[in-house]
Amino acid sequence: MKDLARIYIKAGDGGDGSVHFLHGKYQPKGGPDGGDGGDGGDILLVADENIPNLVEFNFTKKFIVKNADRGWEKNMHGKNTDDMEIKIPVGTMVYEISEEYANANLRDRETLESVMKGRRLMVDMTKHGQSFEAAWGGRGGRGNFQFRSSTNQTPMEFEAGKPGDEKWLLLEMKVVADVGIMGIPNVGKSSILKALTNAHPKIAGYPFTTLEPNLGVLHIDQGDKKQNIVIVDVPGVIEDAWEGKGIGPWFLKHLERVNTLLHIVAPSVETEIAQQLVTDYKIVRAELTKYGKGLPEKKEIVVVNKMELVEEGDRAEIEKEFKKETGKDLIWVSAGMGDVSAIVAKLS
Repeated sequence: MKDLARIYIKAGDGGDGSVHFLHGKYQPKGGPDGGDGGDGGDILLVADENIPNLVEFNFTKKFIVKNADRGWEKNMHGKNTDDMEIKIPVGTMVYEISEEYANANLRDRETLESVMKGRRLMVDMTKHGQSFEAAWGGRGGRGNFQFRSSTNQTPMEFEAGKPGDEKWLLLEMKVVADVGIMGIPNVGKSSILKALTNAHPKIAGYPFTTLEPNLGVLHIDQGDKKQNIVIVDVPGVIEDAWEGKGIGPWFLKHLERVNTLLHIVAPSVETEIAQQLVTDYKIVRAELTKYGKGLPEKKEIVVVNKMELVEEGDRAEIEKEFKKETGKDLIWVSAGMGDVSAIVAKLS
């Protein structure tokens, strides 16, 4: 998913006012008639739920509005230029950044942190159809007709058009969802998303199968109670992710807007299960703490996937040990068997 992009925007310049004097057969000294310049078009950002990510900004990086026309004789106003609309995904945060970062490598941790410190938030586009005026067009200058007076019958004054705003923007898309699925790689996060929502993320039996966030919608219909819950699944987080290992940390931003975290763990038959679940859980929690931004404080449901690997009679003891170590309760599901009813019950 392309969730970070930089663009340059330049609103239209206003047209210059005109200096002109009326000359006609019966008006040899008809006086000043230079018109005002036109106004330059603005640049508007519009949130559109039909745009999935920022990939199109790989191909178009500069958005420049044409300049307005100058004023004309006979006190004719110069032609204005139309506003320009740029459509961006819902959930995009728009920042103004310094030109020095226009071509910087934002996948470099130090560079990214430097940009993040110096950026200025302009707007958070969270709703479909939301519009924001990102750059104002320049106003047209006055022609010499506007400078006439009883003491100045032949004014040569005029105003130049004002320049339009120009700036570099950093667009950072953060998924708008209700629930976020997280965990270490290969615990079945994408399988759980598919079982809950009928989404179709790529799934395979090796770590880092999930290379980008995936979205799905859980429809709950319980008579008079109907819910549509948007769920996002992010790539797996490994130990020392915040120091640059793995790919998970680049996508933790997509959990910032969710209300509830589904923290997925899964047993391995090669180790003592309770301690292994505790270790895996603590790895992810440590990375959330390093990331911050409200993630550690969010409501959390801890889910054990692949419950078929654990004897039913052993689960109570595992739950007891897990709660002793973490303070958290466990619920058991099996995405492979299509049994995720415990999650649905928790989210209802």
